[in-house]
This record gives sequence, C-alpha cells and structure tokens, in this order.
Amino acid sequence: MSYSLSIRTCAGGFSFLVHSVASGQLVIEDTVSAKEGESEADNFARLLTHPRLLGRDYERVRFLSNAPTTQIPLDDFRREDIVAIYRQVFSESTARAEDLAVQILPGLEVVCIYHLPSAIEQALREVFPQATIQNFPACLMEYVASRAQGMRSADYEGGHRGAVAFHVVVEGSNLLVVATSRGRLQYANSFVCENDADRLYFLLSVWHLLQMDSQYDTCNLYDASPEFQNRVHEFIASVKPQALPSLVYL
Repeated sequence: MSYSLSIRTCAGGFSFLVHSVASGQLVIEDTVSAKEGESEADNFARLLTHPRLLGRDYERVRFLSNAPTTQIPLDDFRREDIVAIYRQVFSESTARAEDLAVQILPGLEVVCIYHLPSAIEQALREVFPQATIQNFPACLMEYVASRAQGMRSADYEGGHRGAVAFHVVVEGSNLLVVATSRGRLQYANSFVCENDADRLYFLLSVWHLLQMDSQYDTCNLYDASPEFQNRVHEFIASVKPQALPSLVYL
C-alpha cells in the first residue's frame, strides 16, 4: 500500500500526517515536540526516525514550513536580492542566503520568500530525497485566491465594487489575511494572535486599511469558531464562513 506523508512545522516542534493514497484516509496524525534544550535540527532528526514513520512506502512526501513570508511581484524577482529583501521586511533577521527559500505563486504572479534552515532541508533530503518543500501560508494564499477565481464574483467576492475579495484564515494562533482583486494579490500578511480580541483587531485594521465597506463588502472567514464569526459580524454585515480542506488536499 502507498502512502502520502505531510510534515509541518508547528509551535514547539513538528507534526506529521500519513494518508492512504488509494482511499485518502488519515492513517496517522502525531506531533514530535522539542525536548528542553534540544535544537530545531535535532528535534527534526528525531522526527525522521520516528517508529510510526518507518517501514512505509511513501508515494508523496511534503514538507510545509509555517514560517512567515514576504511577497514580491514575479516580474521583480531576482534571486540575488532575496537576502536584502527579507532583512528589510524582517529587520531583526540575520538569515543567510542558504537559509532562505522561495515559492512562486503563478496564479497570483508573486514570489514568497521565507526562512528555511539549511540543516532542516539537508536532513529531509537525506531521508526523503523526493520531498516537495512548500510554505504553508503561501499555499493558503494560493488556495483562497483560486477559490475567488473559481466562483462567480457576485456570489463570492461580494461588495458594491465587486473587485476585492477579502479572505481571513484562522489557523491555530496564526491569522492570515489575504485580499485579491481580479486575480491579483492586493494584500497578504499573517499575525500571531493569542485570543479572539487580537484576531478581531488585526482583521479590522486590514479591513479599514483596504477601505472595505462594512455594509456591502464580504469577509470570507475560514475555519473560524462560531463565537469569532459572531464578533466579526458585529462590525461587518456580510460574513461568509468557509472551510479549508485537509492538508493533503490543500
């Protein structure tokens, strides 16, 4: 039997999902948390020798980094510039070129730059040379943008202008806000939020920054709790709950 393996960075360690390729059924879901004093690289090496991962035939292996990204237009992308661009956005970073990765989002015509330690990539390639490495926030951006393009703008984007699709993804302690207009990325950013008050603050800050209309424009809200949906609805008339697919289908 063939399987697919998804490994993802998470708070304090790494999580992994194993699915059956034939049925799509989830076989294993587990997390390997870092021990006290253990480096990220050592934690990852321990995950790669986890007994529940060994002895299976993996048809697909996917590594998803949860690192924040910065985006630049595809036409402006020059690989020799990525360190300077990344450090300009993340001013406290001392990342080297070998510790930065890029992901092209052709549908949005942008390139995402994110931090990927070379030690992690090397360890992954040694065990799973066929692995695909991607950035989770970037995948979310592309997914919600494709949803907007794949549905009728009147039903999905909403709004009296019908031009801007506003998406908010609640994913654990992360809040991703993406706005697209006629297939082009207008805004994308992720925020770390401890509670719904923080989520609401960042959501409304971006909403007002983009000059969205609270009476006519629509907020597409992914994987949010009913309580948070109700809080957003107090400020935005049109709130449409959405659901993200399983990681294996994203």
